[in-house]
Amino acid sequence: MKYIKNNYFILTGAMGGGKSTIIKEIRKKNYLCIDEPARQIIEEQRSIDGEGIYDRNPELFIQLMLSRSISNYKSNLDYNGLVFFDRGIPDMIAYSELSKNNKKVCVNASNVYQYNKNVFMLSGWKEIYVTDDERKMEFASAEKFGVRVSDIYKGLGYNIVNVPFGTLEKRVEFIVNSVDTFN
Repeated sequence: MKYIKNNYFILTGAMGGGKSTIIKEIRKKNYLCIDEPARQIIEEQRSIDGEGIYDRNPELFIQLMLSRSISNYKSNLDYNGLVFFDRGIPDMIAYSELSKNNKKVCVNASNVYQYNKNVFMLSGWKEIYVTDDERKMEFASAEKFGVRVSDIYKGLGYNIVNVPFGTLEKRVEFIVNSVDTFN
């Protein structure tokens, strides 16, 4: 079975590009927003001293993220309002490539579970990029990852909508106004 949800919108791109901050702000406008699975999985796995984190067992980490992404997708199938995702299932292809794991199941999942064909892409933004306990990647690598993510979405037939740099309010306004033009 193939699913296509035109009311599902993805925000993706480079790590540290502002996706999570934008998602939090969009949520304040009473839209349904789904957080990125990576940080959730890391927090959960660390709390139980689990193996499913990128620096212990990258393959398990990706499987857990893919499973969470599919679950998030399916849990809102009956919802007809707008849903904004901090990363989508196709992002798992890029994570698989990054960790040099087999990406086949991620590609399969990306073909089964599809979103609105317009994907919001956030480029790396050096001025706001920070590393922390979970994000250890240097800016140049994060930016390169974002370029690869964009290429993956294009390869899957999605249209890339580049979110311009600017204030948080302007970026949120751009995304919400753009969604109105897609429907």
